[in-house]
Amino acid sequence: MDMNSKKLIAISLWAFWYKRNKLVNEGLKFEFHEIVGFIQSYVQDSSFYKTKCLSPAMKKNVLWRPPKPGVIKINFDASFTSNTNFSISVVLARDSEGQIMGACTYPLLDVADAFVAEARACERALYFALDMGFRKHIQFLAGSFEEVTYLFVPRETNKVAYELAMVGRNRKLPCF
Repeated sequence: MDMNSKKLIAISLWAFWYKRNKLVNEGLKFEFHEIVGFIQSYVQDSSFYKTKCLSPAMKKNVLWRPPKPGVIKINFDASFTSNTNFSISVVLARDSEGQIMGACTYPLLDVADAFVAEARACERALYFALDMGFRKHIQFLAGSFEEVTYLFVPRETNKVAYELAMVGRNRKLPCF
């Protein structure tokens, strides 16, 4: 199976899992053609992002900024090795003073590509936040969280998470 097929399967499973949870937890019904359209758009978007360069605004040197007082900011990153389809997901949680509230590395096998590695790192960040009790600040799993903000930041801005990912490459087990 080629990488594009693996990516399509991963995105499809994720989309169906998400819609199933919406149905079970919130009673929101959906049409099959809606999911198919979403999957097609998502695959197309992921291909577009791979081919386009970062905009000038994304390229400028941006520093990590702490969240507002009382808020926990969660950064995540992934390190992907294409010849082994191995990745490390890294999650880092900090408070308004920049103090580390928690961090983890999590190895993943059979990852299709860097895009899927980043998506899985996002997934690990959500579960990490849930496990740490940071439920007030993430709204992905509607029944468990109240609020979420997603923002792309260049790797240079997310340097601590990137460095943790590089260290995590040498570990074979999750590290908290």
